[in-house]
Amino acid sequence: MTIKQNHTSLFFSILAMIAFGTPCPAVEPNSPARDAAKLLDAGRYREALALLEPISPTAANDLEARTLLAKAYLGNGRYREAEATLAKPEVSKADPVSLELLARSAEAQGDLDRALQLMTDAVEAKGKSLASTETVEGASALAESRTRLGELSFRAGRLDPAKEQFHKAVSLVNQAHAKLHELGIPHDETDPRMFAAGATAGLAQVYAAKGDNARAERTWRGVAARSDDPASVASLAAFFLAKNDPKTARRHFDRALRLSEKKPAHRRARVLILIDRGESSDEALTLAEAAYNDGPDVYARDTLAWVLHRRGEHARASEILRPALELGIRDPLVLYHAGSIAQALGHREDAKRLLSQVLKINPAFDPVAAQAARQALERLR
Repeated sequence: MTIKQNHTSLFFSILAMIAFGTPCPAVEPNSPARDAAKLLDAGRYREALALLEPISPTAANDLEARTLLAKAYLGNGRYREAEATLAKPEVSKADPVSLELLARSAEAQGDLDRALQLMTDAVEAKGKSLASTETVEGASALAESRTRLGELSFRAGRLDPAKEQFHKAVSLVNQAHAKLHELGIPHDETDPRMFAAGATAGLAQVYAAKGDNARAERTWRGVAARSDDPASVASLAAFFLAKNDPKTARRHFDRALRLSEKKPAHRRARVLILIDRGESSDEALTLAEAAYNDGPDVYARDTLAWVLHRRGEHARASEILRPALELGIRDPLVLYHAGSIAQALGHREDAKRLLSQVLKINPAFDPVAAQAARQALERLR
């Protein structure tokens, strides 16, 4: 290699470091924390908690260890203990991860206003923690936080704030991507960080919820063409199912199943995809029971309850889901499932109350389920 080539290579390397960002090396955690982090990534919350609880008294001043412990508590549905673990305000106010975990806990307990405020604070803290949001690394990190705030806003029925956050996330990623072209920095166009898939899928949801089906379809198709996220592809399938196009829906559901295969992070999505395809398969039950056994949070309870309901085990489904409802969860999809189970058990007043609550929170929370909720409520009146 010539000197000129060496200089050129070095020049592009420096540019790439500037554009993509270079994360600070993480502090090596102790062995139980490292093993617990791997278990948490695999969705094995019970096992992670068993490793972390014995060392929790020594982790009072270790934010990383306390964050892992809080995640384990959340995954096990122990929300108040998760909040107590993150109780030091001088730490949590500045730490985006802690704030986001607190937001998740507040949402699970039905306090949507508090959840939204905490997640808004998390986004602000995330922005302050980044060296730059003009790099691909920084833009992607902040865009992910804004996307999660948008998703929470959508679940809470706040469509315009959701749309705003999704737009900001897309803009962050697009600007960082454009900067690479402006500086002439070589990069991989297929890098997931070059496309804000989650935020773009969120925009499609908002468009559909507002009745702009043509724009929703175009946007979802764009996501499906560039993203390997099974939940986004399944949302496109549900959109076609709601449009009474089962053939196209089936094609996208099949792709979503391929994308979610053997991926623990997508177990809930995979189970719901199997159910949305009109199946109550043994695989769905096996996955849902495994997720519940790994950590019975509100969503693991909801997933298992929905599978049991679809298999005709309504009483057991109600029993599994009851603790989530007692916490006060207001996620529209969970409440729709609860209302459907109550209806199947002949509990008409409970079903009417739950389905009415769903449609009050977000009358367009899901292309298929929202229609089903309205139809069920009409039959109950």
